[in-house]
Amino acid sequence: MILKVSNFLLVVQAFLTANGSFNPSVLEDEMVKCHTGARVNLRRQCDAYRTGTPEELEATGEYPELEDGCNTITWREANQDNNWGNCMEMTVDEEFRYITTNNVPDYYMNPYCPIGLGYGYCVPQEVTCFFPDLTCGEDNGEGTTEYGDIWVPQLAHFKIPLVGNPTRADRPGDMYDAVLVGAEKDMGPAQGVAINGINIQGPNDAGDVSIDEGGFQLACGGHVTPPTTNLD
Repeated sequence: MILKVSNFLLVVQAFLTANGSFNPSVLEDEMVKCHTGARVNLRRQCDAYRTGTPEELEATGEYPELEDGCNTITWREANQDNNWGNCMEMTVDEEFRYITTNNVPDYYMNPYCPIGLGYGYCVPQEVTCFFPDLTCGEDNGEGTTEYGDIWVPQLAHFKIPLVGNPTRADRPGDMYDAVLVGAEKDMGPAQGVAINGINIQGPNDAGDVSIDEGGFQLACGGHVTPPTTNLD
């Protein structure tokens, strides 16, 4: 599957480049790795799309600060009185929207297992299983409970143009590329961010298998990623 997607990307890029419209800001091999969901040490290889680290973007002084405790709150501490652990601050100038978030949803979220409690994280349709030794419900490190996986706060920053322009001469573009529109982000695979601060990522998770083909539970809505603390 990854080989097929890689070939498709290269064909599309060649076609668009020939028409003078596709000019990504990252190298071709970096683009292919991110789009195909390649992993090294269980991490998606999308850092080339980051415009800086969380520390670097925070140091610019452009982004709002979160309240104390937003980056250390736990799923067990979250409740309706603290917005279920969600923290998101946003400021706006004449051109951009600046968002700082801890990537925690602003609603209660049950512990989650993609296939079921006591099962793993891969389905037979996947060519490569990146988590062959993980069983949902076991102690897999931070972000796990005996009932399934739970969220862990992750600091992120996003700078987004206030006015989009889908008719730009360089469209269509790379969906992960923030540089060409003057945007910034410290989370490479993020394509955007919802109004509650939750990042929206691309369609290449779950081993390039669709949720219909793979038979995953929770076919609509968000989910946490497999915990990998004990495997890193």
